Amino acid sequence: MFEFKSIVDQVAQASKQPLTLVEDKAVRNSLEAVVDANAEFVKTIYETSLELSKQVVEKAKEYDYTKSLAELAAKFVPAK
Repeated sequence: MFEFKSIVDQVAQASKQPLTLVEDKAVRNSLEAVVDANAEFVKTIYETSLELSKQVVEKAKEYDYTKSLAELAAKFVPAK
């Protein structure tokens, strides 16, 4: 089964393959470091987004929408 992190790792590994053609070892190492840093950044963004989404869902479950809708309806429908 594929997970997001494993896919990112596979893409990073595949991105490093063409770098073997770079003859200057310092440049190659720098480019590989950029690929690794980018992969870690993507994984961090994914984890952060996932956590924020979970928190939004939990907060949305706690909120009482009927009260807000009743207040809004009272503004548009005059009391009899």
